[in-house]
Amino acid sequence: MSERSCPDCDVLMEQTNVTAEGVGDLYIETERDGGILDRLGVGYQAPLSAYLCPECGFTQLYADLSE
Repeated sequence: MSERSCPDCDVLMEQTNVTAEGVGDLYIETERDGGILDRLGVGYQAPLSAYLCPECGFTQLYADLSE
């Protein structure tokens, strides 16, 4: 994944992990009925990557659309 900058602080964000108790990796669930993700070629699930701003704590999630 490429480098990401915080939209508020304009500093380099750090890749991090987002977890929930008893849950493994986070995924985005996609609709397969001709929705936007279907048109982009995303399968039923796409893994998510998290980025955290070390200055303000802003966190962004990005779907890995390459799989």
